[in-house]
Amino acid sequence: MKNLSKKIAAVACMAAAMLMSAPMQVNAQVPSIPRTNTTKPAKPKASNVAWGTEYDFLSTRYITYDDISGYDRGQIRVLKNSIYARHGRIFKDKQLREYFSNQSWYRGTRNEIPAKEFNKFENANIAFLKKYE
Repeated sequence: MKNLSKKIAAVACMAAAMLMSAPMQVNAQVPSIPRTNTTKPAKPKASNVAWGTEYDFLSTRYITYDDISGYDRGQIRVLKNSIYARHGRIFKDKQLREYFSNQSWYRGTRNEIPAKEFNKFENANIAFLKKYE
């Protein structure tokens, strides 16, 4: 019993020493800095781009294989060409011309769209989709 009392006293002394050597905590009210997302989706440079379509995501983020894993080659072709269509490309291919002509947002105004008019997501997504088309 005497040994147990000595052990308890020793542990209590060590705990007290640790508490005294630890820096005192001050409960100060530090204002938090609001974290805002400073990166805005990159919109294309051209002002005549159709927005509000089911294809907008192709202009605002990089797509992955998971995005297209269930698509066949024809659907991937439409995805890729939707980027051009949103910029107003007139399609020579009859199937693409018919498909996009039936979209309420489509306004074909030009035969070619210069690559510099596409934003970084669109350029990357076109290249990505070409691999699977």
